[in-house]
Amino acid sequence: MGSSYYADQNLIPYPVPGVLDLPESQSSLEPENLEYDVVGNDPAWISGPVLEMSRDWNAIEAVIGGTQYLRDNYEILLPQEPREDAEAHMRRVYHAVMSPFTVRIAEQAASLILRKQIQLTSRNQDAEVDPYWEEWKENVDGLGADLDTYARRVVISSLLFGHAGTLVDYPNPGDIPNLQAERDLNMRPYFIHIDAKQILGFRRLNEIYPSQPISQIRINELISEAEGAFGDRILRQIRVLENGKYCIYRRRFNSADGKGSNNNYEEDSGGWVRYAEGTTSLDTIPLSITYSNKVGELISKPPLLAIAHLNILHTQRSADLSHSLHVASQPVLVLKGWTDTESTIGLSVNKAILIPPDGDAFYVEPASSAFEAQQSFITQLEEQMSSLGISTLFSQKMGSETAASKRLSRTDSDSLLSVVSKNLEASLQLAFDYAAKYVGIESPLVQISRDFDLQQLDGNQTSSYMQLWMNGAISQELLLQMLKEGEVLPSVDINEEIEKVENEKDQNMGLLPQDYSPAEEDRNMVDSVGDVERQQQRRDIKEELP
Repeated sequence: MGSSYYADQNLIPYPVPGVLDLPESQSSLEPENLEYDVVGNDPAWISGPVLEMSRDWNAIEAVIGGTQYLRDNYEILLPQEPREDAEAHMRRVYHAVMSPFTVRIAEQAASLILRKQIQLTSRNQDAEVDPYWEEWKENVDGLGADLDTYARRVVISSLLFGHAGTLVDYPNPGDIPNLQAERDLNMRPYFIHIDAKQILGFRRLNEIYPSQPISQIRINELISEAEGAFGDRILRQIRVLENGKYCIYRRRFNSADGKGSNNNYEEDSGGWVRYAEGTTSLDTIPLSITYSNKVGELISKPPLLAIAHLNILHTQRSADLSHSLHVASQPVLVLKGWTDTESTIGLSVNKAILIPPDGDAFYVEPASSAFEAQQSFITQLEEQMSSLGISTLFSQKMGSETAASKRLSRTDSDSLLSVVSKNLEASLQLAFDYAAKYVGIESPLVQISRDFDLQQLDGNQTSSYMQLWMNGAISQELLLQMLKEGEVLPSVDINEEIEKVENEKDQNMGLLPQDYSPAEEDRNMVDSVGDVERQQQRRDIKEELP
């Protein structure tokens, strides 16, 4: 049986999308009047490795936030130019749009890794997976997400931030006598997705030896709790996990702010109170990590960081070009020899301007070559992002490209996809093992396909395989296997198909009795009775003849 800090299942707080942004320095987290000698007791303390990684997360946060993040942080991403007035600056900001190049690359990479459904197999050869897991994988997070949907979320987060975690939790069973009674209540483990930026810090059993396992992890969370008949409130909490136990910290409430106070909270230093604590049925921290660019334990670098920086530069140059086109689309009227007055000049087809004999009137507009240079630079940035991205997503060819050329062009992308795929498989396997310990059922084996090739067999390739089989160069089993991998055939059991084909051949040759439908059997019975009656009629006619 497992344990969690939620005793009433009707009051389980749910996670709020969008985790709190990390500060640029630890000092911004320190509460007022905090003494230096108690800094180490603040559960929200951000450790050095996390602060180091957060510097790279700034660019990732920008491209994830998109246009809204750009407008909220325009002073940094689109600063005001010298001699640019405030109104013109804000027009330039709100004309800018951030294209989702980086996020789209991560999404497409996740689609390649999980293009085939995750398979669960039994640990015992020729045995079936326990029906419990077949049902459980349809809702792994308790919020309705199936295993493939949840895994896609983890992969995208891992590709963007460098790693992502899966925390395996279990409802608090309370005073339940045995495991069967717990199952009767339909309690089940569930996955919680943990972004890399949610992990505030971690410790080892012995900091001197890096090979020691992690003994403490602090996770930053936002949750929503019901308040009153219809309302709710968002709370920040720190979940501290250690081997076999947990602790929950929440911000201390002040009765003067209208939120009230809880005298049952045990006060702790650093502006936090210990909200809940207890033990779990596991002797380890049930957190599995999926890495895309691992540097160390719980330390990584975003593999798409270079593309994120180019994405931001692309947005800045696009904003300049868009604003320039907006301004330059209205040419300036020049009146030569015109006496300037305070009266407004009206321009229309029904009005004329009187100018002196030596005067002139014409429009001035910038040369188009200036805009072409800016557009050429933006195009180059897009090409750089394409070349730095996963080549499979941008350079897929269905023509006469040689197999060797395809393999060479796919080396880098396949290696990245393979690394993430292997880490995801190991991470999900560990998460299933944790869930199995909670419920006391043997965990299945998690298998993720390594086939990232989007190349499907075309008509000529299919004909070539058919010709090889007809000439006896390959077996029927290999032919069907190649057609299945080339996505010409659906996902079928090859051995079963071969057996069906052999049976059909034997039936056509009369070696096996043919199976008929009930309607066909009735027709055959009627025909048989008719044949007997006709033969009897022939015998009767022969007897009547002289």
